[in-house]
Amino acid sequence: MTSFDQWFLSSSVNSINNYYQYMSEVVKLVGTHYQSLEKPYEYIEMEDIQKKTAEFVKLENEGKLPNAIFESIQHLVMKYSLHISHSGAMAHLHCPPMIPALAAEVIITALNQSMDSWDQSPVATYIEDGVIQEMIKKINYPKTASGVFTSGGTQSNYMALLLARNEYCAKHFSINVSKQGLPAEAQKFRIFCSEKAHFTVQQSAAQLGLGMQSVVTIKTNERFEMCPEHLYEEIERVKKQGDIPFAVVATIGTTDFGSIDPLHELSKLTERENIWLHADAAYGGALLFSHEYSHLVSYLHKADSITLDFHKWFYQPVSCGAFFVKNASMFEHIQLHADYLNPEEDSQLHLVDRSIQTTKRFDALKIWLTFQAVGKQEFGDMIDYTIRTARQTADYLQERKDIELLNTPEMNAIVFRYQPNIRYKDKQKQRLFENTINQSIQQLFYDQGRLIMAKTKNHGQVYLKLTMLNPLITFDETVKRLDEVISLGKDLEKKEERLREHATIS
Repeated sequence: MTSFDQWFLSSSVNSINNYYQYMSEVVKLVGTHYQSLEKPYEYIEMEDIQKKTAEFVKLENEGKLPNAIFESIQHLVMKYSLHISHSGAMAHLHCPPMIPALAAEVIITALNQSMDSWDQSPVATYIEDGVIQEMIKKINYPKTASGVFTSGGTQSNYMALLLARNEYCAKHFSINVSKQGLPAEAQKFRIFCSEKAHFTVQQSAAQLGLGMQSVVTIKTNERFEMCPEHLYEEIERVKKQGDIPFAVVATIGTTDFGSIDPLHELSKLTERENIWLHADAAYGGALLFSHEYSHLVSYLHKADSITLDFHKWFYQPVSCGAFFVKNASMFEHIQLHADYLNPEEDSQLHLVDRSIQTTKRFDALKIWLTFQAVGKQEFGDMIDYTIRTARQTADYLQERKDIELLNTPEMNAIVFRYQPNIRYKDKQKQRLFENTINQSIQQLFYDQGRLIMAKTKNHGQVYLKLTMLNPLITFDETVKRLDEVISLGKDLEKKEERLREHATIS
């Protein structure tokens, strides 16, 4: 052994002792912090955190003892991070990671498998493929289907539109885009998605050389779902202009509302028009395991490709997503062969043949270990619990005269705002006041660290959003927090009244 053996996993005593020391210190640090955690965030001014961080991240000539390192981590990283596992963190599609998945991360990082070629990850390759096949069964995809783990929805949505574009070019123009590039007609290609679809549809179009102008947004109904009638009208309009519809992106769980586009109706239209249908189920894909609400995704198998994010509603640490395609031959559009990696004559399974990534993590172990520990029954119970809690909460807000509820949750996202009693004759002034008071509520609660909400806009009006992914959130606890939100709104309203009275007197 060399003098460096303490820093790498090996059979040496120095290696094993150092490994246990670091791991036990980390487990103790995290466990102790969460044992006494009272709120999801400890506010700190940006200037202060920049100063503290600047000192912390300096690269030193000499290494420090573990105690000194972990003390710094405790007083900076642990203290001032946003703790999404706390039930008061309800802002984004950012889930609390499950403990079995945290254990899997230890194995993943220790083994450090590279999931591109079989010889670098022999067992891991087949575990990933096995998990993909299990998900394909839940989706009810045919035997021709395949898939691959990705870094998340952004990569998966990009892959869907990449394959859809290349398949269209091969089928209609006899062009291999990988070898020959895009045909001149590509400037006429059009992608359709709802006005509430994820921004990665536009981002992907830009990166694929089609331009964001290639994306046609479709109106949504009162439940914020894509309108099939308007989609049909837009497809017909585009064709009359001489443009080429080649892909429709259905959103199965919009970011703000959790709305689900009507896949059954959309699939009828795309099949008739011979258009690729992609289902962005990054958020809503977990409904596949629901006992009460799986019918909401019963037509997922109609899509030509599907995005799932395990680091959303599957409670996995970031990053952990997957991309599925109904016809595995579509992966040929992105395949390149290297003699040192995945030679053409090799019969082994190389996951690089399904991916736009080369080096890729063994993230499948997290989802595999989670389901091994929890099982499908309890996991489905968790999904159902969060939906019921969100709907209970929405019912409570619906009864409040001082709250405007914007959506009835299909899943577990709630969009609402405080509705003040103060009324201005000037509509623009009224809107500005209402927006300001709701922005202030969100920011003040964030600064206090007691309740982390998101804010969004609908038709120019500011709304608050609760994303109730966490199965540790209880209805009673949420009601108490929302009563505090309303109380703060009334305090801000009283402050505005005093300012108005002062202005009148002056």
